Amino acid sequence: MKNINKYLNMLLIQQKTEILEIALNLKIFKLIQEGVNRVFDISLKIKIDDSKTKILLDSLVFMELLEVKQDKYYVTQFAKEFFICETSSYCGDVFLHRKQMIENGKKMIKSLLEEDIKLKDNKTAKLWADASKKFLKQEQRNLIAPIAFDIIKNLKEFNFINKMLDLGCASGIVGLEITKNHPTLKTTLFDYKEVTDIAKEHIKEYKLEKQVTVLSGDIEKDEIGTNYDLIWCSNIFYFFKNKKEVIEKIYNSLSPNGILVSCHVEIDTKNNLDENSFFYFLSLNLQGKNILKPMELSKIFEEVGFSTINSYTTYKTPMTPSQIHICKK
Repeated sequence: MKNINKYLNMLLIQQKTEILEIALNLKIFKLIQEGVNRVFDISLKIKIDDSKTKILLDSLVFMELLEVKQDKYYVTQFAKEFFICETSSYCGDVFLHRKQMIENGKKMIKSLLEEDIKLKDNKTAKLWADASKKFLKQEQRNLIAPIAFDIIKNLKEFNFINKMLDLGCASGIVGLEITKNHPTLKTTLFDYKEVTDIAKEHIKEYKLEKQVTVLSGDIEKDEIGTNYDLIWCSNIFYFFKNKKEVIEKIYNSLSPNGILVSCHVEIDTKNNLDENSFFYFLSLNLQGKNILKPMELSKIFEEVGFSTINSYTTYKTPMTPSQIHICKK
């Protein structure tokens, strides 16, 4: 007998995301970590009555973000790492921002499917600049940069890399994290001017003014520099009308033995394992920003002249697996 619970249970996800949003906005995890861990005391702090406070806390227990022992609540190790605000590893804003993106996307999907409308190009400088101040800074520092650095430090050429480009840098944190671990590396952060203005602030925070500079512009229209030994780029190719043209520009900007490291989500619509990736990119896909298919990028890399291409899947990237392509000129 067929069971529809798989689909009915999808409705419960909405309740869990609402609970976590409330907990983050109320700074529940920080409060409990500081020792306010009984229902009555927490209730007084967050100004919600006892019974509702207990329901909120018990919800977080079921979500494995809190533990309860003898009527006292404690923050789990996972929540300590990612959800206690004002800590360096905090990723609460990443969750809140992505939740808002999903909610906006839900409205957009309904409009795009039910009405014959076209949305404006969402590749706007202000959009990325605003995100780079907060959510992207957290995400790049705590979730993306460790992956990127792990890939790059294991390149046999790592110690001999002198010049690097972080292309479509957003907050610039990925390039900065790599640079701080390579004392002779000179790095350029490239993005729209509004975005690189934010990246300049982060360069000062890292005290890397002598090693890191910015270059501003539109990747499709403007020069991106030359003679790079290494170029890192992540999740930029979905936005380009002519991907091959951009990749040729990247190829030409590399030094004779330069390396491109590309990190992008690729989706096989016939593979059930790509279900989450497909739905995460659904609204973007409906706007005409075509999803990347398996082998699509590697074929272009080969066509433009890269001599060796090493490709594999990483499951460490947030929300969706990503394809890593290490392309040597």
